[in-house]
Amino acid sequence: MSEKDKVLHRILTATQTGTIVCRIAKTLGIPTYEAFRRFIVSKTYANFRKPGSVLSMCGDPAIVEEFFRENKYVQS
Repeated sequence: MSEKDKVLHRILTATQTGTIVCRIAKTLGIPTYEAFRRFIVSKTYANFRKPGSVLSMCGDPAIVEEFFRENKYVQS
């Protein structure tokens, strides 16, 4: 992966992180900051931020679902 591709990946995943965090906060009924804190320490986030990982190519709903699966949250 070229340096240009890496920079683009960082920009796109940073933007997508905000959308994911908002979905987590809304679903769990918690403040956005708390959702952000939980997400950035998760294995899901680590995998999502790896350039070229399958998770980094998924849409927001799939990443949120993976986060919930990892943390054993039950959605009603």
